[in-house]
Amino acid sequence: MSSGYRGDFTGRVLGVITFLVGVGLLCLVFYLAYELFRATPAQALGLTFSGDPKRDPSAMNVGSQFAWLLGKIALMFIMAIAGSLVSQKGINFYFSAMKGTAVDVVARATALPPTG
Repeated sequence: MSSGYRGDFTGRVLGVITFLVGVGLLCLVFYLAYELFRATPAQALGLTFSGDPKRDPSAMNVGSQFAWLLGKIALMFIMAIAGSLVSQKGINFYFSAMKGTAVDVVARATALPPTG
């Protein structure tokens, strides 16, 4: 087995693993978003309301928990972008390990036939 083939195979495997890690990150983000979507407002904010004004959380506490919830949503958005970028990098690793095979096919398909 030549070293070129081994590097090609290793690059492809690393590309697939990187792609699967990115897809795993995206699945995690979608699961977290689904769980947040299913939660009641009190569960999402992490507060308990009893109906007694003296025992219920203050408006300041509700506002701070809401800001924390918005922060969680922003972090999930960043995680989704990171997961898609990792997946894209895995695809780039995979195809770059093929040493330009995909580019050669495209170049041959778009080349004009000789005239004359």
